[in-house]
Amino acid sequence: MTPSTRRVLLVEDNDSDAQLYAAMLQELQADTVDNPTATPTEVERVTSLEPGLAELTDREQTYDAVLLDLNLPDSTGLETVDRVVDADSDVAIVVLTSVGDQQLGTEAVDKGAQDFLIKDHVTPRVLAKTVTYAQTRKAQTKQIERQRNELSVLNWLIRHEIRNDASIILGWASALEADSPSEQRSLDRIEDASNHIVTLTESVGELISTLEDERTELDVVQLGAVLDAEVTHFRENYESASVSLTGDASDASVKANQFLGTVLRNVLLNAVDHNDTNTPSIEIDVHHSTAGDTDAETTTIEGDAEQEYVWVDIADNGPGIPAETKASVIEKAYSGDADGTGIGLYLVNKFMQQYDGEIRIEDNSPRGTVVRLGFVPAVRA
Repeated sequence: MTPSTRRVLLVEDNDSDAQLYAAMLQELQADTVDNPTATPTEVERVTSLEPGLAELTDREQTYDAVLLDLNLPDSTGLETVDRVVDADSDVAIVVLTSVGDQQLGTEAVDKGAQDFLIKDHVTPRVLAKTVTYAQTRKAQTKQIERQRNELSVLNWLIRHEIRNDASIILGWASALEADSPSEQRSLDRIEDASNHIVTLTESVGELISTLEDERTELDVVQLGAVLDAEVTHFRENYESASVSLTGDASDASVKANQFLGTVLRNVLLNAVDHNDTNTPSIEIDVHHSTAGDTDAETTTIEGDAEQEYVWVDIADNGPGIPAETKASVIEKAYSGDADGTGIGLYLVNKFMQQYDGEIRIEDNSPRGTVVRLGFVPAVRA
């Protein structure tokens, strides 16, 4: 057996069906002219679930995929899928259903199978492609699970190790006595930064959970208070940058959550981190769109209704974002500086989607970028 050979466990009690599926899986690989890249396949057949589970739990052999009938002598229905998943969480499962059992096939996928086939519609090519797709989908699912596990470890590391070190720094800074106003300002900044790190590490787990949950619950958040706090904190940490705020956000209530500050902060940081001038300039403007406004830049049409937004426009004087990457920059988590973007705008976009809001990337004049954030008002102004 070559390393590239695919091993398939066929769990089917009907002899004629089993012979047909085994022949189909091996038919394409025999045609070396029309299918030179067909995957060599070995098929092991069992007639009931219990022998199949024994095969899957045998540590001396592994299977890449299982073709699983859901009407077996010793097991029927979705419980059959559950037992296979419990026996081998790494194997790809393709369920075989009858013509009238399409709904059962869909429910089997929800239970952990990768795909299903209607028996009367199976052809050699369809079967081979479905098994290959199931293997690919299973591999992708396992990769996502590994990444989530790694993320959990990172979450633990941040919440424990980094928070502990920040608490130590905070304790040392509190014990120091300043001899001058300038030293006191420096100590205050150290304490503020340490407190911010501690607060961030305490909320990072909740932030990750919020990003993974596409149906997160939204609250009524006072935009003005959050924006003022972020601008104040930004000015304290970036003295060389010029930040101006126009418009009135004091009475603006929007639909968001506790991470609204994270959204605004990431846009501000992106504006200064990738700025190529000696004096970064950031202009923030808050304004409202109105129902019936014909300006396409301030109104989104949803069905027959116009969605009003509270807009926060954050403009900078940096190098700008190339036209060809404006759309993709918020869809992918860029990490390099080559295109002047970072993971921050991707994070912002994820939250704005949860807020049912809008994010737009436009050119500033004479240079730079304008990031426009449209928030759904919680209370109409």
